[in-house]
Amino acid sequence: GEGEGEGEGEGEGEGEGGPDRDGDGIADDVDTAPDDPCLPDGNAVACGVGDFDGDGTPNGLDADPRNSCVPDNSSPSCSNGGEGEGEGEGEGEDFEQPLSAFCDGSGAPVDVGVGSGGATTCTGQLAQDAFQFAVCACNTIVAGGSQLITDSFDSRVGPVGTTLARSEGHIGVNNALDNNGDNPSFRVGGALRVGGDLNIKPTSSVSRDMYVDGNAITLGTVAGDAFVVGDLDDGQIAGNALVGGVVGGGASVAGTTTTGLVPSFDPCPCDAATRLDIAGIVDAGATRTDNANPDFTGLVDPARYANPAVEATPDPLELPCGRYYVTGLRQASLTIVATGRVVVFVDGDVNVGALNIEVRDGAEIDLFVKGNLSTQSATRLGDQAHPAAVRTYISGNVSFPANTILGGNVYAPTADIRFGAALDIYGSLFVNSVGFSGRSTVHFDEAITDAGDSCGGEGEGEGEGEGEGEGDIPCDSCFDAACSIGVACRPDTGTCGPCRTALDCCVNEQCGDGVCLPLPL
Repeated sequence: GEGEGEGEGEGEGEGEGGPDRDGDGIADDVDTAPDDPCLPDGNAVACGVGDFDGDGTPNGLDADPRNSCVPDNSSPSCSNGGEGEGEGEGEGEDFEQPLSAFCDGSGAPVDVGVGSGGATTCTGQLAQDAFQFAVCACNTIVAGGSQLITDSFDSRVGPVGTTLARSEGHIGVNNALDNNGDNPSFRVGGALRVGGDLNIKPTSSVSRDMYVDGNAITLGTVAGDAFVVGDLDDGQIAGNALVGGVVGGGASVAGTTTTGLVPSFDPCPCDAATRLDIAGIVDAGATRTDNANPDFTGLVDPARYANPAVEATPDPLELPCGRYYVTGLRQASLTIVATGRVVVFVDGDVNVGALNIEVRDGAEIDLFVKGNLSTQSATRLGDQAHPAAVRTYISGNVSFPANTILGGNVYAPTADIRFGAALDIYGSLFVNSVGFSGRSTVHFDEAITDAGDSCGGEGEGEGEGEGEGEGDIPCDSCFDAACSIGVACRPDTGTCGPCRTALDCCVNEQCGDGVCLPLPL
């Protein structure tokens, strides 16, 4: 249900500029307990046992912990007919902020228009929501190769190899992962979520939880819990198991086995309601650019690099901080170097023989491609030491040569990508389907999970008004802003509420006392 009411509110607010690991609204550098959402404020929204709105219901069990009239509009703190609460816009800048504010990082530092409606969101938050898995496939992961390995690292701490591999290299696929028990063997350094039957090589392993929206036919070991909609026929489960069907003789569960209803849902947000409208983003970007910046004249003509018959200069194309629009990129070779905060909108195809995208220290780049992306020879997309800083969004198909070096995050939900040789990917893939060759590894950069921390916030204000309403708050994904911090978007009901298991939370979260919390290191 939706509440209705009238009210006015005014307020000023500024978003925290630094990281906030525990989500309590206090930046880590000034938080006395940066990993505890209940300290220093025991009533912070992120604290599950606190009571932010004072309605007597703990935040973790409150469908809307910011609203004292939900879930009980008769609570003493709920004033249906008198004082109301109003939302006020903070002083953060929007998409049309001046270039100086964009580059200084004040307000919402990197905004893009989302869809033709012109709504705005920060590209950091966009990336944080889009890239939660090392590999996420709307269709399937194609059989082939000897082994697919995923793990994770944090580029803010150091590059791969300088610290121990971590376990947020999650894999998600919306259909069956059924290779008839044959290659590749999967070594998932994270959680595995499958939207159909699971039938993979028995030498496979999963280091966190496993979810199967079907039958778990053949698998290997699972270090966490198992959630299976159908039958659990095989596998060694180190944690607990919630199974909708029966547990077969080939399965071993070290913890507790419970038979009950397991919700059915797609692990990867690929439907029309949750998939990014990349074409709409480019259309919006075409009207709001810094191409005419007098301090940088390299892209005054947005078609400069769109003619394949003419090798345009300069190459490399060094882009200072700004938002740029081009009609296409069609060259024999091109190197793009971001020296600051950069967004590039491509209103067509990227067809470059040898394409290289580089970032200087402290820089980042978001590339939105309305058409297809194709490269024919040695290609390097991004920075292997800082892949969270490079995000490429493609509306159409993608074609990479065998010797591609990926050091970034690729979002291409309609693309079917095939890699012709074994490779290491630094970053993540969100695609329709993907096939690997040989022994391939995807190293997920956990820094992308906090990319939204650089975004500005909204202010809040008090206002006079009347209002009433109660009921569940609808949502369509685990990162839906309709749900407050720590509140789950439950896949079985499509509404905000307290989590019951890890399935109610995003894949990089765990459920504790009804609240979705970051996974432990």
